[in-house]
Amino acid sequence: MPTIKAGDLDVHYLDYGHGEPVIFVHGNWASSGWWLRVLERLPAGYRGLAPDLRGRGATQGPDNDYTMPSLAADLWNFADALGIERCHLVGHSLGAAVVLQAALDRPDRVLTIAVLAPPWVDGMPDEVYQPERQQLLKDNPDFFAQAIKAMAPTAPEDDLWRELVAIGHSQRLSAANGAINALRAWKPGDALRQIGAPALVMGGELDPLVTAETVKRAAAALGVEPQIIAGVGHSANLEAPDRFVALLTAHWQRTP
Repeated sequence: MPTIKAGDLDVHYLDYGHGEPVIFVHGNWASSGWWLRVLERLPAGYRGLAPDLRGRGATQGPDNDYTMPSLAADLWNFADALGIERCHLVGHSLGAAVVLQAALDRPDRVLTIAVLAPPWVDGMPDEVYQPERQQLLKDNPDFFAQAIKAMAPTAPEDDLWRELVAIGHSQRLSAANGAINALRAWKPGDALRQIGAPALVMGGELDPLVTAETVKRAAAALGVEPQIIAGVGHSANLEAPDRFVALLTAHWQRTP
């Protein structure tokens, strides 16, 4: 799997297909492999690129403040390193916030944007902000595995799943804490409408974290109708990749 120098990072990434570039950004306690089933199903005419974020997966480099503007800057450094000027952006959970911030920062570089399980666009609520839970997830691999499975209840427990759980648990605690602090501070709200690019907002019917109301709020901020995917939890990219790719493909094909 390739690695490329991007800013102060050596970014590990997956690279599938040929054509219009699509950058896929994973969530917290995750890695690029969460996009594998999607990348395998990409239609002809698209090139899917999925990097490991700072502090996660096989990407190497120092910690930083892990704020949304910093993670968005990492994304554009990655695009620059690959010579990509404009692209489609797709983000999951924390990655949804990253791509939305990246699109706010550089709307001229965004062809379309799609987000799955987008976090709170008015800031993470106090009842969800649990720094002590991040420590527990890192300290206890069994608890971590159970917690991740509860988030994606219909994902097949195959070899890929076991690999993703192991890689996710290897994430730096500094990156995990940075993520929840960033989500607490990130409050773009209705300013997201300034992005202007065609947007798709998706959520899982069974998601225990990003509720339908949270998805609807993000969709309203972007000026679109939400798509709630029936019978899946937080991670339709693993739980229902065929349906997820069908929604993405229709979204891209509606765009001139």
